[in-house]
Amino acid sequence: MKAPNGVAKRITGFTLVEVMIVVAIVAILAAISYPSYLGLVRKGWRAEARSALMQQMQQQERQYTLTGQYKRYEGESGEGGAGGKYFVESGNCEGQGSIDRCIRLTATPKPGFSDPEVGALWIDSMGGKGCNGTEGAWCWQ
Repeated sequence: MKAPNGVAKRITGFTLVEVMIVVAIVAILAAISYPSYLGLVRKGWRAEARSALMQQMQQQERQYTLTGQYKRYEGESGEGGAGGKYFVESGNCEGQGSIDRCIRLTATPKPGFSDPEVGALWIDSMGGKGCNGTEGAWCWQ
């Protein structure tokens, strides 16, 4: 394109092909990084569940020391027992008939949050720990 004085004027800007290449690169990077990000976020949420289970188990052991039996519990994980990603509840240990002598605390993901690799985490007063997800080795790491 020539200006009125006869000098060639340079046109600046991006072509559509250049913009599409940049968009494709950003999409590929996002597709690679987003699952990794979610994995790290879930790992943090699992730490929240483990912490809530350990704190409640300490409370249960104090209760058992004072009264000779455990008590039923229902609550949420998270700071102060509210706003967390897990619902924590007590139940009987496997093979034990009563909650009086053995208790199992289970942290179950709340609706809207899924963690298929780990699922629900649990701990019992006999020292057992585990989960019901597809990757049992990730439960208490």
